[in-house]
Amino acid sequence: MTWKNLAPGLVRQRLIIEGTTEKIVEPKQIGKYLVELAKVSKMEILSGPFAYSAHELGFGGWVHWRTSGCHFYSYPKESPLGTLKDPLFTVDTYTCKPFNIKDVVEFTKQFFKAKELVWKEVKV
Repeated sequence: MTWKNLAPGLVRQRLIIEGTTEKIVEPKQIGKYLVELAKVSKMEILSGPFAYSAHELGFGGWVHWRTSGCHFYSYPKESPLGTLKDPLFTVDTYTCKPFNIKDVVEFTKQFFKAKELVWKEVKV
C-alpha cells in the first residue's frame, strides 16, 4: 500500500545523518554524543543513553527522549558486511517535537570531526 499520513494532527520530524570518520565511533563516544544531542535538540532524556558492541559489525546505541528517540550505528572499514573507504556512522532521529535540523547537523559534524557528512529529512 502507498504511504498515507495516518496521524496528520501529530507533529513528526525524522532526520537521517551519515558521516565518515578517521576511526570508528565507539560506545563511550556514542553515549556522550546522544546526551549532548539531547541538549542541542532540546529533548528530555527518559531512558539511556545505551551503547553496545555489535562485535565485528561495529557499535550501536540509542536514547529514549520524552517526545522521541534517536538510534546510532557505527561501522568499521572492514566487516562481514563489506569494505568501506572510511569508518561510517549513521544517526536516525525520530521526534514528535520540532527541532532545528541545521543545529543538529552542524553539531554532529563538529562532534565527530566528520570527514564527510550528508543528511536527509524524511517528510511525512
